[in-house]
Amino acid sequence: MKTRIVHPGDFLLATPALGGSYFQDCVIFVIECSVDTGSWGLVINHLAHIPLDEVFRKNPSASHKPLPWEIMGSSRELHTFFFGGPVQNTDPFQKLSVCILETEVSVFNGAYEISNGVFISKIPLEMELPVSRLISPQNKTARIFFGYSGWAAGQLEREILDGAWEISNPIPYDVFSKHRDEVPVTVNKFRECYEKSYRA
Repeated sequence: MKTRIVHPGDFLLATPALGGSYFQDCVIFVIECSVDTGSWGLVINHLAHIPLDEVFRKNPSASHKPLPWEIMGSSRELHTFFFGGPVQNTDPFQKLSVCILETEVSVFNGAYEISNGVFISKIPLEMELPVSRLISPQNKTARIFFGYSGWAAGQLEREILDGAWEISNPIPYDVFSKHRDEVPVTVNKFRECYEKSYRA
């Protein structure tokens, strides 16, 4: 019988064994985990501050209806985005795989609750994002991720047993209900911030 050592809602903290790799000093939120079909999750501490109009460019064949930030007059205002991992679709930039992580309630009908009060949505490339609601001043916790991190069946479990990852389990809501700009940017800072917030 295969033993499950990591679960959806856990956090993976990169150990020094991953030094020099893409995952050096990464914190990953595990979304799905199966010893039979594989696992995937999102790096939550790779932030990028990018103007909105560089990410959500107008499609030349689309209507000339103003975009949300054009109405608000903030196209060059920097917004915090996240790079969830190295697995993504090909260029151009706006065609990267997109996941949305929200707290309390989701603006997407297809979102599912990965943990109490924390919702995840994997957005098809052709779907139009409700950008105005995701970037509204009232919604400071919604996180937009480009790309994700994935493992084949049994691969993540082997990496954990080989010492590449430490499993951490603070309450996800405690992590994601904070403003998106308050993410601890290193493994050590994450551990210090949430060491007293672990699930029983």
